[in-house]
Amino acid sequence: MHHHMDIFKKVDVIVSPTTGMTAPKIPTSALKYGETDMQVTGYLMRFILAGNLLGLPAVSVPVGYDKQGLPIGLQLIGRPWGEASLLRLASAVEELSAGSKKRPASFYDVLKTN
Repeated sequence: MHHHMDIFKKVDVIVSPTTGMTAPKIPTSALKYGETDMQVTGYLMRFILAGNLLGLPAVSVPVGYDKQGLPIGLQLIGRPWGEASLLRLASAVEELSAGSKKRPASFYDVLKTN
């Protein structure tokens, strides 16, 4: 925590990828019972550990897609009790990348109920 608080003396937000890779392919053998692949788990969790373990507010914002069309997220980590600023920044980042959003094949807009 001391290391992160030193960083927050110089910056307002720490920015990183949300995960160290996009979603991995699920092998057919894992469909029935699942699987444990610690290397993949490590890549997926490498950037989210600090916020979770230190209790820092963090948010992931969708910012685009990789070559296979899989989503890419940008993680924003804020100071303790800095949720309001973090959410305002996340909203601005999401607005800037809104043009690149794709809608899933199966989609229901809960805000547009008639």
